[in-house]
Amino acid sequence: MAHNIEGNYAFFNTTPAWHGLGHVLTNAPTPAEAWNMAYPFTLHQCAGAYKVTDPETGAEVYGDAPEHSAIVRSDGKVLGMHSDTYGLVQPAEVFQRYAPLIESGLVTLESGGSLNGGKKLWVLGKVTGADADILPGDPIRGYVLFQESFDGSCRSGAGLTSVRVVCANTLAMAQKDVTFQTKHTRNVNQRLDAYRDEVARVLTGFHQQVADLRALAARKVTRKAQEVYIREVISPESLQAKIDGAEVSTRMENKVQRVIELLDTQKGLELVPAIRGTAWQAYNAVSEYITHEAGRGADTRLSSQWFGPGAAQNKHALELALAM
Repeated sequence: MAHNIEGNYAFFNTTPAWHGLGHVLTNAPTPAEAWNMAYPFTLHQCAGAYKVTDPETGAEVYGDAPEHSAIVRSDGKVLGMHSDTYGLVQPAEVFQRYAPLIESGLVTLESGGSLNGGKKLWVLGKVTGADADILPGDPIRGYVLFQESFDGSCRSGAGLTSVRVVCANTLAMAQKDVTFQTKHTRNVNQRLDAYRDEVARVLTGFHQQVADLRALAARKVTRKAQEVYIREVISPESLQAKIDGAEVSTRMENKVQRVIELLDTQKGLELVPAIRGTAWQAYNAVSEYITHEAGRGADTRLSSQWFGPGAAQNKHALELALAM
């Protein structure tokens, strides 16, 4: 299992990673301290350069081209080639995005480091108080992830995740939670700062959300009530049709029945039997469908969860569950 960490450029708060690399800390670092341990470099663009492979030696060589530039690190390493419209993000800026979240007490820095020879950087912040059990054995954990590449292998990305990223493998696991991505155009930093501010708004309601979810877990409901709830969230029209004795479209009925199936097959159900027969079980079935199955594909699903109908539907689902 490859970790892909560059040298020893990484840090981990309190708990070391499986590979034993990086700086293991007893307290969360400041953004500046984290940068010095995880990616202590600056970058500059060398304009008018392009990369080709020498046909005789196979070596990569650089020539002149006014429409391209090389991303060169302060230690002289060339990280990638880009067009002249590329918006350069300094590694220190990635760490500094956490400063307002840290100052407000919402987040502490958990891990960060250089991957793939310095071509990729991750920084992970832990949400304060996010280690909460909804039921015994049913924990939720929250982290804020920022990722950056300097070779064009991925866009600037950010998201809320439950995965503690410690290497390239766990970063790949957390990719499904990187719900905000943006191209490296010249206003890339402004867009990422705006996303960070939105994260701050969401995190302020975290503790209220935990209280709400615990209330759902404590609320016993009948199977019939769970199924009525699912219809009301997924297809209010089908619920009304059932009440009126009218016909429901096959497509919509299949969707409703799929969510009803998730009552008994949802992730983690076998580990937390106390969830059965609760409003929490019903809400989890709906939430799993919205986040893992609804939509035409993973990209549209993620966009919908943050900015579109998926976000509104999940919010509505929670409101209806709390009213059960």
